[in-house]
Amino acid sequence: MSENRTNLSALTGPELVRVFLAEYDKPRTTPEERAEFFDFKSRVFAAIAERDGNPDAARFAACAKADSDLLWAEIAAAEALNGGGR
Repeated sequence: MSENRTNLSALTGPELVRVFLAEYDKPRTTPEERAEFFDFKSRVFAAIAERDGNPDAARFAACAKADSDLLWAEIAAAEALNGGGR
């Protein structure tokens, strides 16, 4: 994923959208990659919500965070069931 993922605070609204769209269509084959994308999506929409006071963006951020948390929990459970490995 792009370098812009680490610091979203310096990006404008249109830049946030461009960064998100650049990441959106990239293939994700592992649960970890999917969870990382949802983490990123949550951060992008949270930044938009904070800047604009946009309740829809805040809702999208919360949904993406929930998806990410669920995936990380599934990953952790799979690792625990497999003795630390998948």
